[in-house]
Amino acid sequence: MITSMRTNNYTNPFLRAFKQAPWRTQTQAVAAWSVTLMVVMVLGGLYLTVASRAAAAGRDLQSLELRKTALTLDNNELRAELAELRSVTRMVQRAQALGFQPAQPGQIEYLSVANYPHVAATTTPPRAAEVAPMPANSLAQLGDWLAGMLQGLMAALPKAS
Repeated sequence: MITSMRTNNYTNPFLRAFKQAPWRTQTQAVAAWSVTLMVVMVLGGLYLTVASRAAAAGRDLQSLELRKTALTLDNNELRAELAELRSVTRMVQRAQALGFQPAQPGQIEYLSVANYPHVAATTTPPRAAEVAPMPANSLAQLGDWLAGMLQGLMAALPKAS
């Protein structure tokens, strides 16, 4: 029976043609390896493309963050300079340098405008209040006040019998 199967295998024309051409199996193996290698190369190329774009985007982001930091510092410096230029002491110095003097109460004139909807008082403005100087020993005064408050609280508590 084995011999009959072998003879049947060789009598089958498809099997006989396949057995007679061993180069076909080699060609198929090379083609399969080539396709696999091409797929791996294409995937590797795609990976490298994506990785290089991500690295470039990271570098761009870093440079933009550095630029943002530098611009923020410049803005802060400009705001500080503007605050200094707008300070009252700087404005007074500049006004005095231009020849202006502080107005005295007798030099101030108020104008009343006819048909103006706001009723304005025609009294002279109050004098600017002078700021009292800080006491030399304000910490000691705070301590005395705190001691007085604690004594008052202790006196208000009911005494234990």
